[in-house]
Amino acid sequence: MAFIKVETEELKIEEVFRVKQEETEEQTGLMTLKEESEALNEMDEKYKLEKQHKFITEEKPFTCSQAEKTRSCKKKHFTCQQCEKSFKLKEGLIRHMRTHTGEKPYTCKQCGNSFSLCGTLKVHMRVHTGEKPYTCQQCGKSFNLYGNLKIHMRVHTGENPFTCQQCGNGFNQKAHLITHMRTHTGEKPFTCRQCGNGFNQKAHLVRHENSHLRDSFNQL
Repeated sequence: MAFIKVETEELKIEEVFRVKQEETEEQTGLMTLKEESEALNEMDEKYKLEKQHKFITEEKPFTCSQAEKTRSCKKKHFTCQQCEKSFKLKEGLIRHMRTHTGEKPYTCKQCGNSFSLCGTLKVHMRVHTGEKPYTCQQCGKSFNLYGNLKIHMRVHTGENPFTCQQCGNGFNQKAHLITHMRTHTGEKPFTCRQCGNGFNQKAHLVRHENSHLRDSFNQL
């Protein structure tokens, strides 16, 4: 966490935004990483499924038996014995089972982090390569995850899909709504390790902890 200089009693607006942005980007990044890696794995599964029956579609009309065979293949035959979720291909079930076993066979050679899905590793590698394949057509800003581009687009559209049920305020990110709800619930999940005071936003905790550092410097 970057050190934030305390100049006034209230945290400066740009400091609040920067800390909150770091916090929410971390949360939304994890969510979209999972979504995007799952999409990559679904594409891989679909490719294998189409490859299995390529002989049917090579400029040949479907016969009743062939069409029935294709339909039956699309049915989900492989079922998880732990949660009863079903999959079209055995590979899909194998990947899913890792959510139960915790197995992570795909390891990043640069940082050592391991992942349960090959698609997740592919998306993770953008952290090292700096690749940002998703670009906003309105302002040119680029993102490493498609989900982050979707969130960013709400800045241009003004869309606020997350609404507080208590006061009606709308937010463009779920993380912002969660932070806002603490003003109603009184929840303070961020605790100072030195004095035990609780805060409803991480930015407020950072400001408070910096006050301890300032006091320590003044006593030198």
